[in-house]
Amino acid sequence: MSPSSPGASPSPSQVPRAHAEQIANGLAQDLMSPYCPGRTIATCPSPAARKLEREILTMAEEGQTREQIETELVSRFPDIQGYIGRPELIYGTLVLALIAIAGLFMISRRWIRQGQAARERSGGAQPPGGPANAREMDALDDALDRVDGFS
Repeated sequence: MSPSSPGASPSPSQVPRAHAEQIANGLAQDLMSPYCPGRTIATCPSPAARKLEREILTMAEEGQTREQIETELVSRFPDIQGYIGRPELIYGTLVLALIAIAGLFMISRRWIRQGQAARERSGGAQPPGGPANAREMDALDDALDRVDGFS
């Protein structure tokens, strides 16, 4: 295939250094470092990361595209792409949370209605633990007086 035909990779002299640096910098900022967990290649302080950056730049200068370089790096370092979110996990969690909230809402409404129905059946009388009547208050005063020794 001749260099002027479509789809041919350009020779090193045809790839401007600025374009190769742009590809190398973009990959270094986007890909995770195999030498520093949780950091990109660009932010990793390891000398091995600097060597990998130079290697990426050399591949870009040789005319490889960003996708070709990334494919080669992924074949060498499988975790270099970092976390790739799985939408089914995110949406599944969201659906389960909504179901749980709806279930809690329905249970609380049923609990409130049962309480209202019980009050209506009892004729509106105060449930146990309501306000004390005068007889109960007198008995409480007498008990406190005995405890205090004022009988």
